[in-house]
Amino acid sequence: MKLGFGPITWNNEDLADLRAPVGYERVLDEIRASGFTGTELGDGFPRDPAELRAALASRGLEMPSAWCGLNLLDAGSEAADLEHVERLARLVHGVGGRYLNLAHQGTPERRARAGRAADPEMPRLDDAQWRQLALRCAAAGRVVRDHGLRAAFHPHAGTYVETAEEVEELGRRVDPDLLGWCFDTGHAIYGRIDPVDFIRRHGPRIVHVHLKDVDGAVLERLRAARAGWEEGLRSYVFAELGEGLLDLAGVVAALRDVDYSGWLIVEQDTTRLEPIDAARRARAALRALSL
Repeated sequence: MKLGFGPITWNNEDLADLRAPVGYERVLDEIRASGFTGTELGDGFPRDPAELRAALASRGLEMPSAWCGLNLLDAGSEAADLEHVERLARLVHGVGGRYLNLAHQGTPERRARAGRAADPEMPRLDDAQWRQLALRCAAAGRVVRDHGLRAAFHPHAGTYVETAEEVEELGRRVDPDLLGWCFDTGHAIYGRIDPVDFIRRHGPRIVHVHLKDVDGAVLERLRAARAGWEEGLRSYVFAELGEGLLDLAGVVAALRDVDYSGWLIVEQDTTRLEPIDAARRARAALRALSL
């Protein structure tokens, strides 16, 4: 398995006011200095494939994937969604990447209830909406495939694909050859999914992995206060890797058992540490597991 660290720790795409913007050169330098060999596309990174490829290569880094948030549900948004997929797929292919991480971008109603998707009053998709979401994911998957990449859907707190039941519903409706999983351990815990169990049950469909840990005390406070996704980020709900609820050793063992050999990208959405220090602590946690 290859190890990467996501750039969101330096420039948070959900909370632009969290930190002062950091230039992409420093982000890449510090990811490499922390002992990682890969990253994903971040805010402020060059969008010219040749320029980005040169910046990565000069530091011995790879960029296997990029995040691609999509509307997927609103009438009239399909063309914009597919244009977004096309643009990012072209960029990822141009730097030698392999995956495009598709996701529902969420709605105000679901973001306000992140982590409480099983509550009875939670807004849910009806059958017609599920059919539309699945058809649009399949269409996006075909665009990704046409660019020589693999589409990997990322379940995400605060969206309509958050719980185990929702992930599995989407999985039943879309051909796995068109849509694998980008499995994020932190979002799984947020959505009350056991990461180890999910990996063991769905291993063959997992093509890309985000490692993220969760502060259990903060998560319980958020649920009790009925707080939303942005409140969670500002409360530092995501702990440093290996210091929260995540059974990191169990996740690594399960991935090995299902013969996963792809990337492990650590994502530390928010941290009170300097980003490079969070990255170094994550690398130490992985090194302790012989990674």
